[in-house]
Amino acid sequence: MQDSEQPVVSILIAARNEEATLTASLRAVSCQDATSAPYEVLIGNDQSTDRTGEVAATFVDNHLPFRLFTIAPSTAGLMGKANVLAQLAHHARGRYLFFTDADTQVPAGWTTAMLSSLAEPGLGVVTGVTLPRGHRSFHHLQTIDWLYNLTLTHLVSSLGIPVTAMGNNMAVLRAAYSAVGGYEALPFSVTEDYTLFRAIVKQGYGFRNRLDAEVLAYTQPVDTLSEWLQQRKRWMRGASALPFWMVVSLYVQYLAGPLLLLLALVAPALAFGLYLLRFGAQTATIFYGLYLLYQTNPPARRLWPYAVLFELYQLIIGPLSVAYYWLPTRINWKDRGYK
Repeated sequence: MQDSEQPVVSILIAARNEEATLTASLRAVSCQDATSAPYEVLIGNDQSTDRTGEVAATFVDNHLPFRLFTIAPSTAGLMGKANVLAQLAHHARGRYLFFTDADTQVPAGWTTAMLSSLAEPGLGVVTGVTLPRGHRSFHHLQTIDWLYNLTLTHLVSSLGIPVTAMGNNMAVLRAAYSAVGGYEALPFSVTEDYTLFRAIVKQGYGFRNRLDAEVLAYTQPVDTLSEWLQQRKRWMRGASALPFWMVVSLYVQYLAGPLLLLLALVAPALAFGLYLLRFGAQTATIFYGLYLLYQTNPPARRLWPYAVLFELYQLIIGPLSVAYYWLPTRINWKDRGYK
């Protein structure tokens, strides 16, 4: 894009202590295909204590559509990622605001694919799909975990029921963002993507959750159980704002093992039948998600065994997630603590 050309898309990236992953993320954004609309990329260095600012500055110097901003600690009472995105949005010139993260790699056709969905009349927000990608068994199980939940979200959303969005793979109309007052007008949340999504939908805009290879991005998995529990605690805090029936269904999903064991004490046949039904539905959902994203692609075949192992993972991790969520500990995110 030439410097004088007005961008159609503004891609906003919040970066805090991301020196290890930032270059790969920015390179992926810079490789959007030739048919993509003119775009600009705004990077917000959020008080990083590592070399994130230096890495970003080096990249920006060699890529014209990229701009780097040093983020003030707080504006309008905002904190964390919402504070970064609010400040970047003020500098954005595009008619569409795209969001991704400094540890996420989007596909080459990302802007084109997301824009094609936003072109649908009445739509205000579109969400792609992001999966963690790594080499260890724990990483593969996280991939299946995300895939299962995102496939469920896609299926429910296809019925016209709004669920949530993903802040590392999301696009909104600038008009929709302005209509809700931007992040400055929204209550603080450690899941700022869901807060913005919910506000836009409440404003009367339509939504779409895509689950296909054109919008499939990859992010970094966590390496330890403690990191995983912290991540899940943050997500569960955001999920507490979902409709009551969705919150109940999440708890049933996480606590299915203990609940079925209790049921087995009084009705073992019924408990076993429900377990088989649950396992079958869960596995079918995962394979459906794998088919939509990969179809005959070899990476999907390597993940098939983990679709079965996921059951054991879910039975162990689910109760741990609930227990850790209710512990009176702070949420740690990007080297910051939140109540």
